[in-house]
Amino acid sequence: MDTIGKKLGLKEKMAYGCGDAASNIIWASTGTFLMFYYTDVVNINAATIGVIFLIARVINAVVALLTGWLIDNTHSKYGKARPWLLWFAVPFGIVTFAIFAVPDVAKLYQIIYVFIAYNAMMSVYSLINIPYGSMATMMTKDQYQRTLLNIFRQLFAQIASLLVTAGTLPLINFMTEYVGEKKAWSIVYGIFGVIAAILFFLCFAGCKERIHENEETKTEKIRVVDGVKAVLKNKYWHMLMVISICINIFFQAISTVNTYYSKAILHNSSMISILNTAYIVPAIATFFFVHLVVKKYGKGKTTMFGWMIICVSYVILLPFTENTTVLIITAAMRGVGYCFLLAVSSAMVSDAVEYGEWKTKIRVEGLTFSMQGFVGTIAAGIVTAVIGWVLNFSKYDGTLSFADTQAGSAVLAIKLLFIAVPFVVGVLNIILLKFYKLDKMYPQIIEDLNKRNGK
Repeated sequence: MDTIGKKLGLKEKMAYGCGDAASNIIWASTGTFLMFYYTDVVNINAATIGVIFLIARVINAVVALLTGWLIDNTHSKYGKARPWLLWFAVPFGIVTFAIFAVPDVAKLYQIIYVFIAYNAMMSVYSLINIPYGSMATMMTKDQYQRTLLNIFRQLFAQIASLLVTAGTLPLINFMTEYVGEKKAWSIVYGIFGVIAAILFFLCFAGCKERIHENEETKTEKIRVVDGVKAVLKNKYWHMLMVISICINIFFQAISTVNTYYSKAILHNSSMISILNTAYIVPAIATFFFVHLVVKKYGKGKTTMFGWMIICVSYVILLPFTENTTVLIITAAMRGVGYCFLLAVSSAMVSDAVEYGEWKTKIRVEGLTFSMQGFVGTIAAGIVTAVIGWVLNFSKYDGTLSFADTQAGSAVLAIKLLFIAVPFVVGVLNIILLKFYKLDKMYPQIIEDLNKRNGK
């Protein structure tokens, strides 16, 4: 029988990575192109899209919380989290296509369609991604193996992000010649949807839950109230929520805002893919050695190092905001820093699960991850809504071409969103991480839990 600290094989790690590659087909697309598609291709007002995104995130926050409770109370031959990948792989592919398939109807009906499609996508994303994230906690308790799982997860995610962000516009431009721009978006994301579904099936087939096989079978239901109380008593969950929200703000700056930056400031559509590639390629390269940093310094300090690199890149960029060479160099720096954040983010939440069980004597993997999704989803909704509102308030005009000049207020607003906001959240995170002590506590926590559970 497998032990909780078993070294996981390469095939299983790669299979686990396929899950986040699938997730990032949507994550990278919504971050980089979705708002742009709605405002500049479908021509829906940016403020309206911001409201839709915010409402959808609030609704999805409830779905995320419910998903966590369902995971903790799922008992199947495949485990607790793993079967959800099987059940929702095909729906995930369908909603990937649907969000980029706005029909040519009256504007009001387009807005209604976007509202329904975006809500469906967010719900399906939670129903498959939260189980996927919590599954690592059930595959091994070994802290380093979890880190390696997370590194494979994020490595595959960034490869998928690179292919999506660098490949989408060339594919759209190619297809546009034959079917027109709007249909081109639908066809390309129909293809991406099929690929995403296949990747989730591969993840399901190649991974195995072990933790509950080695513990006494637990069939009793965990009340939502008790589970939520247990998570809220976990101080490291609170800390990681703040860090997660800040990572999302940073991601919006290098993805969503980057698209508008390339249009309004650089007047060059090719810079969208260039800047995305400039940060993703160094991030991918960094994944091959970041485990050495984690092993020597721990997850907390690795995250702090990442934010330091990101903040330095913005200091360098500030005097040269329209210099493409500096933009590319600093984007590469941000890619390295971003890798440091991603390499340990999910593994830190898994460690917080053990801390929560140690602290409260209640183990709730699903709720821990879903409550992260609950808070993170609302925060992400606010962030994307604010971006839409700021663009609208600053007089950004989505009907203008890349060659046209936007209002000065729009240019200033986009620069602030692209540079100042992520710099500020980076500084706040560096300060917060000085209080992260879980890396040092973890070995004793596991020893205590093993004694408590009779291991």
